[in-house]
Amino acid sequence: MLDLLIKSAYLPEKGRPVDVGIRDGIIVDISANIQQEAKYTIHANGKIIFPSFANMHTHISMSLLRGLGADLPLMDWLQKVIWVLEGEFVSPEFVRDGALIGVAEAIRSGTTLFMDMYFFEEAVAEVAKEAGIRAGLGFGILDFPTKVAKSPEEYLKRAKDFIRTFKGEDLLFPVLCPHAVYTCSPETLKKALELAQEEDVYIHTHTAETQQEVEASVENFGKRPVEHLNSLGLLTEKTLMAHVVWTTQEERQLIKESGAKVLHCPESNLKLASGIAPISDYVKAGIHVCLGTDGPASNDNLDMLEELSLMVKLQKGANLDARSMDAKTALKIATEEGFRAVNIKAGKIEVGYEADLILLDPTGPHMQPLYDPIAQLVYSAKSSDIDTVICKGRVLMEKRELKTIDYQEVLFIAQKWKERIENFLRHRIYT
Repeated sequence: MLDLLIKSAYLPEKGRPVDVGIRDGIIVDISANIQQEAKYTIHANGKIIFPSFANMHTHISMSLLRGLGADLPLMDWLQKVIWVLEGEFVSPEFVRDGALIGVAEAIRSGTTLFMDMYFFEEAVAEVAKEAGIRAGLGFGILDFPTKVAKSPEEYLKRAKDFIRTFKGEDLLFPVLCPHAVYTCSPETLKKALELAQEEDVYIHTHTAETQQEVEASVENFGKRPVEHLNSLGLLTEKTLMAHVVWTTQEERQLIKESGAKVLHCPESNLKLASGIAPISDYVKAGIHVCLGTDGPASNDNLDMLEELSLMVKLQKGANLDARSMDAKTALKIATEEGFRAVNIKAGKIEVGYEADLILLDPTGPHMQPLYDPIAQLVYSAKSSDIDTVICKGRVLMEKRELKTIDYQEVLFIAQKWKERIENFLRHRIYT
């Protein structure tokens, strides 16, 4: 018996409707008319089936800070707004509540894997497990004190304990998150690398996000950020680098040869005026590129469909070349390349792959007439067209109804924190 059977879903690669049979979280059959019994059946009725999205860089609990400090550049936004508010409010409760809002948003927009870097990640793990979504989670490691640690040694100890607690989970996996070259000394980065190698986990870090970061790295270390990471041994196939906006040809070659992954966040990079990463050049060079939203306070959403549409259009515009990236490549970056970056066999609709899937309703006027489902997903669709979301064979949303999260609780929590944070801001002026 199948665990889940999807009937009559339009599969773009085949150009026709198919049935998809799923057992133990794996796609076991794709054919015209599966007759096998199933514990649960979804009648797609011609909805289009796609792989779900992998959001490879975010700070999901920052949903509670969404919209604050708008129109500031990165360092002003961090120093004058975000770090002030985090210093006041960050706690396990804050992180859990913010994660619940973020995970609800992620599922509703078709995401079944997110890579997170923040504080009190145990609270994010709790929410992700309850919701049934995949997550790569790691404590931010810094050289300055916060509410979770007072020194690099304490951050690393907490990270080590977290790794050992969450290793072996089904949908969750721990990663190590030294924040960036401008917040971690060479000694901290080296110790993070040693721990990552000892525990055999991925390193997730911010790299070359702004010109200011590059200039500071050259001034402080005599090397640009990618060169600096390489000199410390941190460029490996298990290194996930967010942003990577400002690089030289020599740095790109280092990334390619090391097997390190680029986690592209176009919308956040635009909003914070960080720049436009040369993603089409990276892809042509053979660099493994994934897609992420960054946190919902710098984007200001977790909508991966919006992100992939912006990514491909930016590359066309920045290069003055409509062929610099196509819709099929963009979709692969947002799906398969994310899962593959962390060795998860998902992101493709093929027998033997894990069933991380979405069903998209193409009946809205903005999707009609439907000629090319992939191109129209990228250029025409909205996340509100996503009808059903499945993570490793489990239905997380069907007919736009969340199955594992109480949406009324999400709204209640959002209002509670809005009142708390607005009350704080009324008594503190920032510019």
